[in-house]
Amino acid sequence: MSEVILNHIQKTYPNGYQAVKDFNMEIKDQEFIIFVGPSGCGKSTTLRMIAGLEDISGGTLKIDNVVCNDREPKDRNIAMVFQNYALYPHMTVRKNMEYPLKIAKLPKEEIDARIEHAAKILGLQDLLERKPKALSGGQRQRVAMGRAIVRNPKVLLMDEPLSNLDAKLRGQMRIEIARLHKELKATTIYVTHDQTEAMTLGDRIVVMSNGEIQQIDTPQNLYERPRNLFVATFIGMPVMNILEAEYDGSAIVGQDFRIEASDPLKKILDQQGFKNGRTLKIGIRPENLRVGTKEDKNTLAGRVDVAEMLGSTTNIYITTKNGSKVVAALPGDVRAQTDQELFLVPDLNMLHIFDAETGLNILEM
Repeated sequence: MSEVILNHIQKTYPNGYQAVKDFNMEIKDQEFIIFVGPSGCGKSTTLRMIAGLEDISGGTLKIDNVVCNDREPKDRNIAMVFQNYALYPHMTVRKNMEYPLKIAKLPKEEIDARIEHAAKILGLQDLLERKPKALSGGQRQRVAMGRAIVRNPKVLLMDEPLSNLDAKLRGQMRIEIARLHKELKATTIYVTHDQTEAMTLGDRIVVMSNGEIQQIDTPQNLYERPRNLFVATFIGMPVMNILEAEYDGSAIVGQDFRIEASDPLKKILDQQGFKNGRTLKIGIRPENLRVGTKEDKNTLAGRVDVAEMLGSTTNIYITTKNGSKVVAALPGDVRAQTDQELFLVPDLNMLHIFDAETGLNILEM
């Protein structure tokens, strides 16, 4: 078993800056967990505390039910893959992968067997005698992963391992990492700021902001049931449209729209006191809008600013008469001209409603 338990983990630097605040999570054996969030949110700091590269200011870290707060990194049976590969330039691929095993004083026969096994998994058999300067970026990244997995770690940590690669290579390497996880069955914690990596790789995703957990959930639930405004606007591309509104007792009314509330929604809003004039924020994902006509109900009308034709989809950005910015992700065959008037109809079953004061998703409370 390779469970990782973080109980009230905190990181405070000598200058008083609190990088991680009360981080609580249980990571199951063989689970693939993603830490995602903007720069400075605390995701890499949390990973480095798990690795033993940062001291823990408060709380308890357990790996396999053993408290590891004060254990040296080498005694935690973890392996880490860094953003910059950290390969020794004067060593061949084989020697780079051998190095941690020689430090551990394993027998030569076992070292050779582990190297051959890892090289086969990662497609490095023909590259073992090359030096890093003779490798492509993707090959270097595979070597860095190989050096980690030859140790047969209980926990595999990855800190933005694909950020130095181009878009096409990142896509290829995502597939490699997913396949590698299934084969190794190691508990994996992966840090990224790229939501595509997060959504395609993780069993569960931890969304962080300002050192705090915003939501821990499956990729589908994060997308369909965001807990708050931060998660709603961080997950999804193009970004969710957010429009201000109020509830008047029968409808949700904004500057550019009026949406009649269903009876179940009225009950939720009435119970939470929104009929007293508290401000709402309505979230509409771009793919939940379609082109309508002036005669349709609940339309968002505006003039086209930009139309991005992306092949299978067309992203159309409009400005409403009251200045709201709205984007719609439409089928690729939709065409629109700059300054053309356009009517967009939302799917009312897919609306998200947030309390403007707290940012919380009213429908998920």
